[in-house]
Amino acid sequence: MPLGELICEYRGTISSVKILPFEGAGFGVKYEVTQVGVSTGRFTSSAVGSNYVQVHEDGTSTTKYYGVWTTEDGDPIMVESGGMSVPLGGGRVRFATTVKCRSQLKKYEWLTSTPIGFEGEGDFNTMDVSGQLYLWDR
Repeated sequence: MPLGELICEYRGTISSVKILPFEGAGFGVKYEVTQVGVSTGRFTSSAVGSNYVQVHEDGTSTTKYYGVWTTEDGDPIMVESGGMSVPLGGGRVRFATTVKCRSQLKKYEWLTSTPIGFEGEGDFNTMDVSGQLYLWDR
């Protein structure tokens, strides 16, 4: 599916990094990255969430994110995503994930009923994360 409408820009800051137990990690490392951020665009929100990352021997990683994004109106949106990142060097990574949003409010049905793509970059030197969320064309 091609990426469609840009629905928001995301900017966040990594607030903590926690190395997880090595069991089952092989020669890779598992860690948890907690971040806070904001989205601006078709919907504006504050965000808090955690990424669970498995780094593989070749430097790529798989990631799973769980967060709560709170809109300007105070409405919570549950956000879950999963995907992959590749190292860019110098502590930077580029990632692409698929996103699933959940809300009980009808006004966000457009957000919860459509697959979303999230592309961006993270920098472990500055602890910054940024990216764009797109509705996927059907």
